[in-house]
Parts: sequence; structure tokens; C-alpha cells
Amino acid sequence: MTDPLRGTACYSADVACPGAMHVAFLRSDHAHAVLRPLDTGDARAVPGVVAVLTHDDLGPLGDFPAFLRQPTLDGRPLIVPRRPVLSEGRVRHVGELIAMVVAETHAAALDGVEALLPDLDPLPPVVGLDGAAHTADIHPGAPGNIAARLALGDADAVRTTMDRAARVVTATIHPPRLSPVPIEPLSALAAYDADSGAFDLWTPHQGIAEQRRDICAVLGVLPEAVRVRAERVGGAFGVRGAAFPETIALLAATRHLGRPLRWQGSRSEAFLSDYHGRGMRLTGRLALDDRHRFIALEVDIEADLGAYVHPVGAHISVANTLATLTGCYAIPVAAARYVLRFTNAVPVGPFRGAGRPDIALLIERLVDEAAAATGLDPLALRRINAIPAGSFPYRTAMGSQYDSGDFADLLDQARRAADWDGFPARARVDRAQGLLRGIGAALFVEVSGGGATARDCVRLDVTATDGAARIDIVTASQSTGQDHDRLFRGMLSAQLGLPESRLTLCQSLPKDTPDGAGSYASRTTIQAGTALQDAGQVLVRHLMAAEAARLGLPEQDLRADAQTIRDSAGNVLCTLAAALARAARHQGFAVTGTAPVVQTFPSGCHIAELRIDPATGRLTLLDYTAVDDTGRAMSHHAVEGQLRGGIVQGISGALMEGHTYDATGQVLSASLMDYALPRAADLPPVRLLLRDVPSPTNPLGVKGVGEAGTTGALAATVNATAHALRGAGAALPPLPLTPAALWQALREVHRD
Repeated sequence: MTDPLRGTACYSADVACPGAMHVAFLRSDHAHAVLRPLDTGDARAVPGVVAVLTHDDLGPLGDFPAFLRQPTLDGRPLIVPRRPVLSEGRVRHVGELIAMVVAETHAAALDGVEALLPDLDPLPPVVGLDGAAHTADIHPGAPGNIAARLALGDADAVRTTMDRAARVVTATIHPPRLSPVPIEPLSALAAYDADSGAFDLWTPHQGIAEQRRDICAVLGVLPEAVRVRAERVGGAFGVRGAAFPETIALLAATRHLGRPLRWQGSRSEAFLSDYHGRGMRLTGRLALDDRHRFIALEVDIEADLGAYVHPVGAHISVANTLATLTGCYAIPVAAARYVLRFTNAVPVGPFRGAGRPDIALLIERLVDEAAAATGLDPLALRRINAIPAGSFPYRTAMGSQYDSGDFADLLDQARRAADWDGFPARARVDRAQGLLRGIGAALFVEVSGGGATARDCVRLDVTATDGAARIDIVTASQSTGQDHDRLFRGMLSAQLGLPESRLTLCQSLPKDTPDGAGSYASRTTIQAGTALQDAGQVLVRHLMAAEAARLGLPEQDLRADAQTIRDSAGNVLCTLAAALARAARHQGFAVTGTAPVVQTFPSGCHIAELRIDPATGRLTLLDYTAVDDTGRAMSHHAVEGQLRGGIVQGISGALMEGHTYDATGQVLSASLMDYALPRAADLPPVRLLLRDVPSPTNPLGVKGVGEAGTTGALAATVNATAHALRGAGAALPPLPLTPAALWQALREVHRD
């Protein structure tokens, strides 16, 4: 087995392809400009350069798809402007592709790009959400830079309820744009077979279905003409779902030139082209009655789509926030308004959580504001308003149906594990030394599963070698660093009694892939895992039928367990392994299992404790407790790994990560010198407690866990910081909560 730690793993950039030419891209250094005709003469003269291609050379291309399922306020569909693969006379964000240089070597391709001097006539840029409302339109078909407006829920009931409320609290949060920063930068190797008209693409991805959807739409070809392959994938976090202009440009160019093409993106390019995440601004109003019950919620959400609509960028901005808009609380009426805006920046797509951490942060900030206003303990206020355990399945005011949960128990466990009640004594010690100590909680629920397909399938290809059966587990999902291989082989081994060494996981094959979607939305174990269990059951029934025929016994008299097939008296007739070997000996066969697409709602209570030094603004995380309802944990090792990784990204999103732009739309944080990522020293000890409570929506009882850590950690960390600042009379500054921002917030108090 290849080992990435020893450098023996094969990633997309490692795939050998003799004769492949190298590609480098000319990118816009303007956020918004008219592009004059490009003079390519000097670049073509560079030794080793074979071709310089612009959009005219690639032939007619279609549009990237995008969708929004909810109805818009004016009834018009989501505005989806054309997104060119290479610029068609106008650029709309820094980093947008203008041209591609093809050369015999990577160095020659880079030299060719250096020889290109684009003639750009600057236009007023739209920078940030505020700029979108007050600057010239980016797209002629999107007046006011608005892609869609939506109003959902019962606004009249919310207004009436708030008018009679005992108290209304407000909060606004603005998670900045983030870069997912997988450890493997995007790369691609493309080839075209003129005889068959088929494309081959090697690139890191989260599932062939999403990649092929976009490629087929732009190239105008059928799915069977596109074979997408991924070797080992070095992280994804949502950014490797949809296809990129770079990879489609390579496919179009390899068809045009008739030779394989290779491109390796740099880390700097990734900051300018990989889809960003977050970038929303959310404002909420929460109404309470005189018994401190939450009685109404109103939310306004502005989403920064970027210069173009990512295939699912608009969808996640609405659907994922809407699904858990009321959080873990029994709020009887709610309403939400959405404005989806264009800006001159990289398109925004999914990034770990994809709207879930944003809405959880808003709701949990509102609850903490309500606790401060009423003088109640924040956990006690949450317990008063949490949906009771006996109310599940629970239909929210926005129409979601939560599958299961026990939010009060999550609160109680987290309170004990974090020693919440001992916090005042710890804070007094710090206060005596001039330090600020804060503690913050996040009681959250998030949606997992779902997808664009009606069902997911897993196929078992059975063969026999050396007198024993072998099974290929064929899935539409694609691991991007998770433990899919160990999990799926372990599940089938336990079901059939076959050694794991006889099982091979084949993920997202370039052809003959079963129906289903990729690894996103924390859906893989829910969907592919359930389909795998079903495939195992189909296989066992097939084997019992074959053994009944061989032995001349009625099929209905046979029974099977994890090791053997038995007769009606319980006598062992054969092992499942022997039956498999016999069934596959002369000719292999395949069976398919299916799973209907479902949603689950994992939840948790996270508590962060931290200290701030007012003299420097330095924040130190001291302790972190996470109690998570993950449904049935199929692999505690994998669940804990996913939770810890998600917690790190949530903490980082609260305290350090965030893109900044100048007034011209230039990205000021486009390198790892300027864009902060967490290190081990930045992180506290993390205490994990799992609740294995099965979900009733699927036979495995599992819930998604890939994004739960991020959803809880962002809110818990921000609430803890706000609590520490409140002790000094300081307001919470905008995210990220860097030392400079905290120092400035505390300085404002002393200045007043």
C-alpha cells in the first residue's frame, strides 16, 4: 500500500504520461477590466512554446451549470451569468484565466506567460458585500449585482409575535471569505482520443458525478465521453467537488492540439482560483417572552457569490442555512430573507460546513446575547429552550424534520465535562493577574446527507483467484483523506466473514461507476455505507439460492449469519467464503445494493475556554470540550479524526483565517505568508465525548460527522471570546479575532 508520509503515494501530479506537454496560465491582475485583443507573438517566439491559446482557439463552449431550488421573491429564476473558461473580452476577478501557454517543458510554459502583456482597461471593481450594492453592475443581466432575492417562512407571524415579545435581542456576524487550502494544490492531466471522441482527465476530486456534470455541460459531450480519474486525493473540504475552468481548458485544448497536456497549480494560484468559502453576512433578531422562552426568529442573510455562480454556491447559501435556521430550539415561528450578490472576487462554493457553521454562529450569538440581557446562565437558557428529547422526529418552523436528538443531555454532559460551574473561580485567578478569561458554548444541529440523486448504489464485483473469492467494492464516492477503505472493507468483511485482504475498494471509477453522488455534505457513510450493507445482503441471498440449488434444498429453509449458511435445523452447510468461491469459480458476477437519499441531523454541544492578554491582544485557548451526537459510530477512530479536524478548522476560522482585499479588489492575503493557518501550538487539548444514538432515517443508524466539528467550534470559540471581552466592557470585533483586532477592541474601551 502506498504511504503518503514516506512519499510513495501517487497523487494526480505524479501520474506518468510520456509525451505530455506542459501548460501555464495567464491570469488577470485586475479585479474588473475590459480585455483588449491579446498580442501573443512574443510568447509564441519563446523557445519550447508550442501554442498560445485564447478563448477563440478552444471552439464554442457551453456554460457551467448552477441551481437554486427555493422560489425567488420576484419569481425570476436565479441569474446565472455566463462564466467563460478563458476570458471573452472582460475579466471579473483577480486570477481569472485569460490565456494558456502550451510548451514542451514547465519552465518554457512559464516563460511564455511572462512574455504576454495583456491590455486591460480597468472598470470600477465591486469589493465586498457593501460594494456590491453601491458600484456599477458586474454583469449586464444582474442589475444591482443581485443574483436572487428570497423571502421564506412566516414573516407576518414573526412580526406580530415580536411586537408582543418581552425582549428582542439582535446580532450580526460576518464570517469572511476563507480558502480551503488542501495540502494538494489543484493539478490536471488531460488526454483526448480522437477515434472514440473520449476524454481522460486525472485530477483530485470528491466524486466523478459532480466533475462530469460540469465538464459535459461546458464541452457539450455525453457522460460516457468523459473519464475522470483520481489517484490519492490530498484533502478537499468541499473545494474539489465542482470542476474548474483550468481543468476544462486543458480538456478543450487537448482536443484542439491532439496531445496530452499537464498542469500543476501553485499555492499562489490556488488562492486566486480555488473556490472560496463563507463570505456571508447574517443578522438575526430573537424574541423572548417573559418566561425566557424563544418565541420568534428573524434572519437576514447576504451571500457573496463572487464574480460567477459556483454550481452549488447559491444553493448552499440558502438550503444549508435554511435547514437548521432555528438551531436546536423550539422556536414556533421564523422567517428568513436572502440577498445573493455578485462581487469581483473568486466564486464562493462549499467549504467544510458550507453555511452550517455560519447559521449556527448567528443563532448561538443570539442566545448568548439573550443570556446576557436576562442575566441567565447561558447553558440554562439553552436548556429551557432546547427541543425536548421526546419531540423527535421534530418539524421546525422552516420545514426541516430533525431525525433524533437529546439536546438537554448534550448540555448536561458538556457542562460536567468542561467543569462549567468551576469557571468563575478560574476567572478570578486570571483577573488578579490582569488577564481576561472567557468561556463559551455552542449547542448546534446541522444537516448532513442528501444530494442531487434519488439513490446511491454500490456494486460488488465478485471473482475467484487461488480457489478463494475476491470482491471489488465499487462506489461513486471518492475518499479525500477519510477512512473509506478501512471502513467499507471492514463492514463487508464482518457481513460475509471474508478476510479484508480479499476485498478492494474501487472509488469513483472513470467508467461503469454506479449511480450516486460524491463525498460531500457528510453523506458517504449514510449513503454509500447503507448501499454497501444492502449489496452484502443481496449477495448473501444470491449465495443461499446457489447453495440451495446445489444441495437440492428449498431456498426458504436456508439461513445465513456472518460466517456460514445453515439449514433449518441450524446445521452448517458451508461457509459464506466457500459459497462465494464456488459461485465465482467459473465466471465472475456482480450484485448491486441501493440506498435512498436521506438527510440526518447530527448535533453537539461544544465548550471553549480561553484567556486574553489585554496588553497584547494575544488569545490562548486553554480547554475545549466536544460532546457530539453522531448517530451510530461505525468507526470511532474515523469519527474522532473527523471531529478533531473539523474543530481545528472551526477554531481557525474564528481566530485567524480570512481573506482581505484592497479598494481595487486585489487579494492581500494570497500566500501562506499572509493567510494564517493553525499550528499545533495554537490549539488546546480537545476532550471528545460521543453519543452513539442511532438515526431512524437509515438502517445503519449513522449521521454525518465530517462538518460537525467545524459547526460547533466556530460558534463556541467566538462565544468564549465575546464572553472574555464582555468582562472588560469591550465589543466583539469582526472576524477573524486576531490579536490585533482584540487589542484594538480593548483599546476602544479605555479610549472612551
